[in-house]
Amino acid sequence: APRFSSFSSTCGGSAEDSSRKCRRQPPSPVLGASRRGSAKAPAHRRLSSQTWFFLLSSLLAVSLVSVRAGCSHEDGDDVEAPSESDGEVFESKYVMLKEGSPLSSTVSLGKHKMFLYENSNATTMGQQDRYRKLIISLEPCNGVVYLFGRKTRRCWPDPPTCCKPLTGAYSEGPPPCNNETHTVQCTWSHFHSIIDGTRDGSPTFFEIPHNSVKYFFSVYAPSEVNLDAGVTLPTFRITVLADIGAYPRPGLGGQLRAVAEEDERAFTVSWDAATFIPSTVSSIKNYYLYSSLLLTSDKKVSESVFLTPAKVMNSVCGLERNAVKYGNGVTSASCTDGVCSAKIAGILPDRRYMLNIVAESYRGFNSTYSGIIVSSDWKQTRHAFSDWSDTTTSLVGAICGTVFGVLVIGYLWIVKLYK
Repeated sequence: APRFSSFSSTCGGSAEDSSRKCRRQPPSPVLGASRRGSAKAPAHRRLSSQTWFFLLSSLLAVSLVSVRAGCSHEDGDDVEAPSESDGEVFESKYVMLKEGSPLSSTVSLGKHKMFLYENSNATTMGQQDRYRKLIISLEPCNGVVYLFGRKTRRCWPDPPTCCKPLTGAYSEGPPPCNNETHTVQCTWSHFHSIIDGTRDGSPTFFEIPHNSVKYFFSVYAPSEVNLDAGVTLPTFRITVLADIGAYPRPGLGGQLRAVAEEDERAFTVSWDAATFIPSTVSSIKNYYLYSSLLLTSDKKVSESVFLTPAKVMNSVCGLERNAVKYGNGVTSASCTDGVCSAKIAGILPDRRYMLNIVAESYRGFNSTYSGIIVSSDWKQTRHAFSDWSDTTTSLVGAICGTVFGVLVIGYLWIVKLYK
């Protein structure tokens, strides 16, 4: 048994016993003895588990401290604390967004508000890739606002650091960014609105793959752009929706068509019916026609903005603020071959009107079409006396005739007196 002599202290007594035991359990390369035969193996296992737990806890603590240090901008002066009217507030810093629940709020100039959206619904995550998406909508009600988003990991986006200088002659600054002097590189952001000034005052709409549990959003209001538009406190509405089949999508890109009917002093507006993807989740409940008589000074600032940052006409909350709902809703049963129409009467000659359509689904979600500006080609044909009745005309004629008769008789008496 010289072969096993080195294991006699561990494998026990005789060489035969040692041979039998040590063949079943080879020596441990680390401890030099069988784990099964060692009386201190459980203690080693407990020590190893405690060590691993300590190491993991330390790494987690270091990671949290590192992330917290990197998110120091969340405590900056340009972050506006939410109010109780915004919804459920956490850490006195951010508001929790609820699935499919629009949230209306305001944001001060030069500041941004932070929002958090969480969704770990197993049914939603188990859908096919083409349907497992997330709709993110930011509608300006009044003024210019930008949306910045980040997935999965904290920190919140930092909008004031988005405009990076192309040369050393310029400094880092907040949006909108001048493409001639700056490049757009937003810190802690995976996606954001167009912030080069070409779409200021227009809604922001994203439909992205839903592959994260947490989404961090910041809504920022630039100072100079809003002040130039006469807006001191921008208002907005933000919606996050994972059940994308409940959202009505305007047909034909939201284009509207209008035909004037001079005989009736009216316009007939037509549009393509809204669609749903997937089509089995919801359907159209009503279409609503909104109209507004425009002032002479109301002009579009660009082709992508309808109408101006101070008078937004292509968002639901903007229409509710700046326009009037005309008549009752139009149901999908009134549409023919996928084309719907509505008539607006009582149009004043030589005036401009804004017309737009809001589509409402049975699930309660709304979307707007792109809107259209119409003006009447017919001229005012009525004169100042067209509203007078026959009696009024006869009375005025009689009075004028009497006065004229008195003047004639007086003239004849004067002539006769001096003849």
